Amino acid sequence: MTLNRKLGFYTVDEYATDHRGGIYYRIYSGGSGISPDTTSYGFVYQPNRKGSSFSAANYQVFHLDENWYWFRVSNDW
Repeated sequence: MTLNRKLGFYTVDEYATDHRGGIYYRIYSGGSGISPDTTSYGFVYQPNRKGSSFSAANYQVFHLDENWYWFRVSNDW
């Protein structure tokens, strides 16, 4: 869902819930300029390990604090 709200230092353009439990707050998405793929970055509360609501390709999460993580995911299929 589109949000476009400033939360602290970040502007969250979209958020999504995952039926597996995660709540995703995307703060950036864009291409590398080399390929047509788009990579999304943001924060996630209680992520799952199988994929995000934005995609599952090259999905990575990095622990920040307790149940909060930083995520990166590509739409490369």
